[in-house]
Amino acid sequence: MTENNTLELALRIQLTAAPPLGAFDEFDLSHFHVGQKYVVPARLASLLIIAGYADLVDSHPPRAEEADFGQPRFPQRRGRRRD
Repeated sequence: MTENNTLELALRIQLTAAPPLGAFDEFDLSHFHVGQKYVVPARLASLLIIAGYADLVDSHPPRAEEADFGQPRFPQRRGRRRD
């Protein structure tokens, strides 16, 4: 079994400081820039936050709400007789 099809949780972070080279060898952080926001795997986000190199950014932006136009209308069934 070589594939892992498990969904991984991702978090949105903002990098506040650059970790020293080799601090997180398991991850390629060369394209990360201080002050930028990134969506990264939860494990990396946790490591960066705990080490003080990142802050968690609001991961749930406000959602648009559906307009409420009153009571929903359900279609009438045809072919049924009421006696």
